Amino acid sequence: MTTAKKKLRLSNEFPVERLWELYDFNPLTGYLISRTGPNKGKPIIGYLQKNKGAWLIKLFREDGTILRTNYARVVFAWCKGRWPEGSVDHIDREPRNNRIWNLREADSVLQNQNTSCFNYGACWNKSKKKWQSQISTNGEVKYLGNFDSQRSAQEAYIRTCKEIGRPLLEPVLVDGRYIPVERL
Repeated sequence: MTTAKKKLRLSNEFPVERLWELYDFNPLTGYLISRTGPNKGKPIIGYLQKNKGAWLIKLFREDGTILRTNYARVVFAWCKGRWPEGSVDHIDREPRNNRIWNLREADSVLQNQNTSCFNYGACWNKSKKKWQSQISTNGEVKYLGNFDSQRSAQEAYIRTCKEIGRPLLEPVLVDGRYIPVERL
């Protein structure tokens, strides 16, 4: 395989300046707009990655190499002038909403918290008929205890996150349990 045909693996290897040459960005729609070729002036929609739900885009370097990468990462890089250090999270959990206000840099912990089933470490233990709380750090699960209320189990998780310095989506108390403020 020649160097020109070799696929790039890291988006950070693709210069942001090249993105600005290839695309404009519409902040109202969240779409990149082609500046070149037969699609000049048209939105670049991207394509869905099978089994993952992520939207991808193909980037073509001047030397003919191709990069398949996450659409949201490209929008982030185009708008911020740099590639994100980690992954990019959609605040509203909608993978097609690539408006820049909806994107943020995130590690896997923050991404896991931004799911519809995130419950601040609390889960119902059917056999004990109590709320249980646990947290995973460095691949190990730390059991935080059994509690009479969901709120108490969530408070143990939140307290532990603060103690170990883990980033945490801002919790808001609603109907006796905590939910991320972003879900309101």
